[in-house]
Amino acid sequence: MRKRLFAIALLVLTVTAGPTWAADTKKVAVPGTDDLSRNVAGKATPGAQTTLRDASGRTVGTASTTGTGTTTFRDSSGRTTGSATHQGSQTVFRDASGRTVWTATTSGSHTVTYRDAAGRVEKTASQSGSSITFRDASGRTSTTVQPVGLSATARDASGRTIGASTTTGGKQPSTTKSPSPSGKAQPR
Repeated sequence: MRKRLFAIALLVLTVTAGPTWAADTKKVAVPGTDDLSRNVAGKATPGAQTTLRDASGRTVGTASTTGTGTTTFRDSSGRTTGSATHQGSQTVFRDASGRTVWTATTSGSHTVTYRDAAGRVEKTASQSGSSITFRDASGRTSTTVQPVGLSATARDASGRTIGASTTTGGKQPSTTKSPSPSGKAQPR
């Protein structure tokens, strides 16, 4: 039993320390797993395609939304990395294998709660003015997404740009109503 626990601990240490020893100082963005992707899925427009970029402007993937409201995330090589499907006031996020990874539930007019597959609160998102603030389960700000027209910029808690998105195509929503983090237009 002790040997097994030691092996597991060693494996965890190796996997965790591997990128550090390889001098990989940047977090790899996987479309469909970050706050910018959550924001894109929440504002999904049928027929639209969104290009996701990292902090240096490199394309890391795309998000395409069908007429049925399903957004498919693909990496820069075109491989599917996940999807998000709107079901009433809830959006279900799935990985490339189709397993539910988390859900987003709209409560109130400008708050979205993200839960993992086990139902534990992972994050919340709230809108203040035109920006959307994502907070972790402890209430600390993790990301702020600032939409401008058909683009959005994501910044970490210290204000550094960590990603951006640009949407093309599809029928764009009316600008007379403020969108909530879930993407549903809210009456003024």
